[in-house]
Amino acid sequence: MLLIKILFPHVVLVTVLVGYLCLGAWILMLLETSTELMARSRKLIHLSNVMTNFTSDSWRILNDAQLGIHLVDRSEWDTVFREYMVTVAETVDDRRPIRKELRKPDDIDNMHNKWTFPTALLYVLTVLTTCGYGEVSVDTDFGKIFAVAFALIGIPLMFITAADIGKFLSETLLRFVSNWNKISHKMKQILFRKRYTRRKSLQSTSGHSDVIDIFGVEGSDGKLWFPIGAYVSCICLYCSMGSAMFINWERSWSFLHAFHFGFNLIVTVGLGDIVVVDYIFLSLIVAFVIVGLSVVTMCIDLASTHLKAYFTRFHYFGRAKKFLGMSDELKEIVVLLRAMRRKKGGKVTWNDVRAFLDSELRDRPFEPHELLMKLRFIDETSSGMSTIRHNSFQSDFFRDTEYLRRITALRPEQPAYL
Repeated sequence: MLLIKILFPHVVLVTVLVGYLCLGAWILMLLETSTELMARSRKLIHLSNVMTNFTSDSWRILNDAQLGIHLVDRSEWDTVFREYMVTVAETVDDRRPIRKELRKPDDIDNMHNKWTFPTALLYVLTVLTTCGYGEVSVDTDFGKIFAVAFALIGIPLMFITAADIGKFLSETLLRFVSNWNKISHKMKQILFRKRYTRRKSLQSTSGHSDVIDIFGVEGSDGKLWFPIGAYVSCICLYCSMGSAMFINWERSWSFLHAFHFGFNLIVTVGLGDIVVVDYIFLSLIVAFVIVGLSVVTMCIDLASTHLKAYFTRFHYFGRAKKFLGMSDELKEIVVLLRAMRRKKGGKVTWNDVRAFLDSELRDRPFEPHELLMKLRFIDETSSGMSTIRHNSFQSDFFRDTEYLRRITALRPEQPAYL
């Protein structure tokens, strides 16, 4: 039941996105079909007239030559028929059944419609992913208005869905890596407990090992390049899986061509002018694009931490890192949290901070606050300003420059008393 509750909003989000795509494809089919078929009919009528004129002129030239009325030389022959061939080449669309349509060029029902549901769905998909599709384009005014409105709503929906799925994938991957690291750490502790304990003891007594970088740059050089390479490999692996799927439907495609097509899809370069007839293939392309955008989002989300670390190194190259806009007290708090994180060996939570403060307050010597409030300094007079000695744990603690040294000098088995 808990799993269903967790998955329900994500499933609803994906369902809404798919439904939105299908609705947009259906509306564009209604808006664009009649205009596209009328334009197709006019083109075929023009092509039919060109072919009729071509036949008539050929017959006339042949008869004139046979009867000796007019002899045509080679240059005149080339000029006349080259013009016809160029006109036909500009008119013909080799993606349509030209021979069948020319039988009844004025019959719209006999025309081949480009605005089928697969092409319309691919078009709206490319609108939401901000890439191009060369097979169809919107020609009517209402279609253009609808496409703009559809994109204004659909583009945020598409990227929210991709970001949601990508975040889920990144959290799953991080959880897997975290569990794997825990298992590996426990195995190392079991196999090399003595050496591991000795090494930890040396690290805890070393002054340099307890200096923490809040940006997470120190100590990460050996790990940075592998994750970034892994993200690139993840995208390439996903495109390879897609190319293996594509070549099952497009037999004329090579693996490289299919890989390039899949890569262009998920990085929103474009669909080209592919024509999809099989609805299964259409569904696979839509799923490939949505999941692919999620994979790219996941990789960017995970790699951003490492890229930020490199950017921080580059930005502060040759100079100390600065805490911009922080007061001295806040800087001291940040340093304290860094020390606590280093001592704990992981992320510091509010529970850790509260436990530390409770321990500090509990172990401090008793001070009678009411009595101290009534005491004055020796140089104070009854008529002078009333300077009262306030006991503040925060001010005493965070102004004490020795607390960090005492924290970093502690061994893991010692209590965290200051």
